[in-house]
Amino acid sequence: MDIAGENKPPWLLFVFSLPAKRASQRVEIWRLLKRYGSVGLGSSGYVLPNNFQNLERFEWLAATVRKYRGEASVIHVESIDNFPSKELSELFLEARGRDYDAMIRELKHYKGGSKPGQLSRLRRRFQELAAIDFFNSPLRSRVEQLLASADAQQDTGVVGGARPSRRKNEFQKRTWMTRPQPGIDRVSSAWYKTLFHSTR
Repeated sequence: MDIAGENKPPWLLFVFSLPAKRASQRVEIWRLLKRYGSVGLGSSGYVLPNNFQNLERFEWLAATVRKYRGEASVIHVESIDNFPSKELSELFLEARGRDYDAMIRELKHYKGGSKPGQLSRLRRRFQELAAIDFFNSPLRSRVEQLLASADAQQDTGVVGGARPSRRKNEFQKRTWMTRPQPGIDRVSSAWYKTLFHSTR
């Protein structure tokens, strides 16, 4: 997959360091790196495919680290000797595979309407993962299918299929009960007011 484009190094490498007393800021940076879909290479830093959005994110992170009195660099990398491009792309696929697997497990146990807001949260999560699925994980289509099934469950209110339709003859030759001589609330009835005023 050609992400970088012609004559552009295919990878971006982000390296940073923060003072020991900046533990909470280090966690903040780490969470952002994870949200952006970067892959950690041990002490070598974090890598992303080279595109405009990823470059902008790494540069913003570098500025944030410097604001916290740390050091950071964004490096355009042609190749990493101990991580050939194929191995790097496989690392991204493995990371997204774990994320999609977690969604698949949750969607398999989804029951329409059982937890309000659950399906909306799962949809948002899928959109976030799809945005950082740089190498098109084969599990993405499986998650899409399960989301479509969950949508159908939510729309019908019935797990596993559409709500059964009722036939006309089911309602025939039945005894319907109501109170005798039902009256009309003449004060609040719009029908009565209209009739009353039109006959005066």
